[in-house]
Amino acid sequence: MELSSDLIEEILSWVPSRSLVLLKTTCKQWETLIAEPRFIKKHLSHMRGLAQQFIVINHNHLHLFTFTVCCVGVGFDELLNPCLNLQVLQPISTTNLLVEDMCHCDGLLLFVMRSKLLVLNPLLKQARWINCDQFKDVYGYGLGCISNNQSSGHCDYRIVRFLCRPCDVGKSRIEVYEFNSDSWRVVVDKSFDGFFQEPESSVSVRGTPYWLGYLNGKAFATIQSFDFSKERFASLFLPPSCIGSKNLEKTLSLGVFRGEGFSLLHKPLDTNKIHLWVMKKHWSRLMTVSPPEFYMYPRYTSHFVDNNGKLVLSISLGHMSIYIMGENQEFQKVNCCSMDPSVGGSRFYYVPSLLPVPGFLEARTRRSCRSYKKRKKEWENIS
Repeated sequence: MELSSDLIEEILSWVPSRSLVLLKTTCKQWETLIAEPRFIKKHLSHMRGLAQQFIVINHNHLHLFTFTVCCVGVGFDELLNPCLNLQVLQPISTTNLLVEDMCHCDGLLLFVMRSKLLVLNPLLKQARWINCDQFKDVYGYGLGCISNNQSSGHCDYRIVRFLCRPCDVGKSRIEVYEFNSDSWRVVVDKSFDGFFQEPESSVSVRGTPYWLGYLNGKAFATIQSFDFSKERFASLFLPPSCIGSKNLEKTLSLGVFRGEGFSLLHKPLDTNKIHLWVMKKHWSRLMTVSPPEFYMYPRYTSHFVDNNGKLVLSISLGHMSIYIMGENQEFQKVNCCSMDPSVGGSRFYYVPSLLPVPGFLEARTRRSCRSYKKRKKEWENIS
């Protein structure tokens, strides 16, 4: 090829993830490049603000313990009439386990069930099961990472979980799961008050998980983050106008701002206005909109702000409802194209990526070895 390797890398780093999966088979040079952790990290940083989507989880009504994962993006190719792009993934059987919650980080999805966790990359069709015993307790979960080497792009992905129940300050149980060792360990953080109940909203931004909810001993809501490198929680207070909001689950929701930061959506119960706050060095109000259709307030399940400053909002109404709003009181309800309008379920923020599920290849190798040893033993018994 006449193009330099640096130029090829730069061009490919702006290609959408689903197209890159197909381009891997072009030649060995591209296959090697696309699989490099450094390239994956570079590509993900470009896609965070360009390929933001929603993940929709639907349980099968006939087979309750089977659910389908749908990726729903907003197509802005037609500027006047953006439409929804739907990709339905292969149904996942959970062997008598219902999905209770979900977390997202860098294209990895963490499905929380009663006795197991499922880490999935829908794009690469890679999955890994993790055991977790939580039959008697309610836990909050977060997925994040530690950047070990900025130049190589290697990141150490981990899971944190914490008990959600009334308890004394500093006595909430915190555990961290490491993919490399495939084990949980207890972490002590005496400054963490613990959540009184399950957090109402959560996001993960640049490897750091955030939760919104009530802490033990606190009369108002706060945002908590967890630093995996320090293994410590940190508190972040809400904007002044949001403090003291009643019916928290109906007025506040965390979201993602242009893929690099997080935002807060606030709708007072006594008005039709929606306030969007963005956290940079401090809270700043990005926009206030008054959607004409919201005569009744539904619960916001997920939202993000794209690179053009548009607020993309998913609403829980039992079916797919996505709205696009702008600073100048622009308001548009997106039409559903090639999609069953009854598609609903739980919705979460999502960015497709080429990041492999940590330990997926090693786990598959171990399963193959166990299967080989089992077949060998059966063969020896027959002989």
